[in-house]
Amino acid sequence: MSHESKKAAVEGGGGDRISALPDTLLQHVLSFLQTEEVVRTCVLARRWRHTWKSMPVLRVTRGDSVTDSHMFMDHLLLLRDRSPLEACMFKFSAYSDSIYDMPFVNLWIRYVLLCQVRVLTLHVSRLELIDLPVVSGILTTLELGRLSVYGRFLDFSSCLALEELKMTKCTISADKISSPSLKRLSICECNFESNARTRISVPSLSFLELIDAKGRAPFLEDMPVLVTAKVVMSGYNCKDCCHSINHGYCPISCPHCYGIDDDTVECVLLKGLADATNLEFIADHEVFIFKRDLRWCPTFTKLKTLLLIRWFESADHSALIWILQHSPFLEKLTLELSKKPDSSAQSRAIYNLMEKPFASENLKTVEVKCQDIDQRVHKLIKSLNSYGIPLQKINIQQTNESDECFNFVWTGFIPEQSYGGSDPELSMYLRSP
Repeated sequence: MSHESKKAAVEGGGGDRISALPDTLLQHVLSFLQTEEVVRTCVLARRWRHTWKSMPVLRVTRGDSVTDSHMFMDHLLLLRDRSPLEACMFKFSAYSDSIYDMPFVNLWIRYVLLCQVRVLTLHVSRLELIDLPVVSGILTTLELGRLSVYGRFLDFSSCLALEELKMTKCTISADKISSPSLKRLSICECNFESNARTRISVPSLSFLELIDAKGRAPFLEDMPVLVTAKVVMSGYNCKDCCHSINHGYCPISCPHCYGIDDDTVECVLLKGLADATNLEFIADHEVFIFKRDLRWCPTFTKLKTLLLIRWFESADHSALIWILQHSPFLEKLTLELSKKPDSSAQSRAIYNLMEKPFASENLKTVEVKCQDIDQRVHKLIKSLNSYGIPLQKINIQQTNESDECFNFVWTGFIPEQSYGGSDPELSMYLRSP
């Protein structure tokens, strides 16, 4: 194309307008691309030759392994300048050769930390991170996935700006996870390998999510500014579960229950959550850690909303009553029953219920979610009412097999003759709210 033709194309709107963008705007656009694609832009024009070297975001997401990426990563970090990084993401789908790849990945981590990265994401299947502490005064967010991590790496006492930590499907071999500055902590489907409970010390935490932890439940230290916490414990691969009727208190021969006290008499989960405003406790019937903790149940002086699913069910509802008696300012209670009755829910109570009702003047509503309005629902409502909760505050949400919801208000118990039912334990009167 002649010089005159190029000039006409530019004047007519057909020129390279992207190259005319300011560096900050251009880098922002490029930050949404994979780093490998960004590097390729160096051949577009002279204006682009060095743009990639000062990109504030590194996004390396590859379907191959760390081993197959050594050459690209080595050249990338060697030729890139040391300009600060806003975010960095390393994700490799293929399994890693941990012994061979560990030095390389740890070198990459140290490099981005030297570049003052603020948000670091690292997902590498089966990779063991070196057991050295992370040191950064800039790092605010750290996300780890499918890694094996050890004690000193999880000591964030030298990361005073760190506010958010996410761990997904990691193997944790540590005595302690600690951070003086952390505000949000999410541990999902991670395996706690240690026979002793891992202690979690995060005094500045405001949000906690502990989902389907494998191994032994971690010990939660005090969290005085905690606002919201969700704890989900399933029986699958959880060492704090037992299928015995008296789960958690079996003879010494039981491999699941023996040694649950760790030679100390302490509350594992509940004490650390005592200052929360919103709590969700979800567990299968065979998981005994919540009921065990009720022996040292703290008073939840700030608790406003509480969700319990499955684990609280028993013949006398003693676990439910006990936790409500220690929640004087509770405003909303949500209870979700299992789809079918569980015979293991007949476990003995290991605490003495107080005769007095709970302070229900603060309780505005109770929601009971169930698939069928059966004997369990009838007994549950009767227990709540006997401890001072007015029937008018109790709402029932029934979900059928097609996930349709029907809402009712429980207004009282009536004789079977008036109800016309066949089950005297199920005599009740419901109306739509």
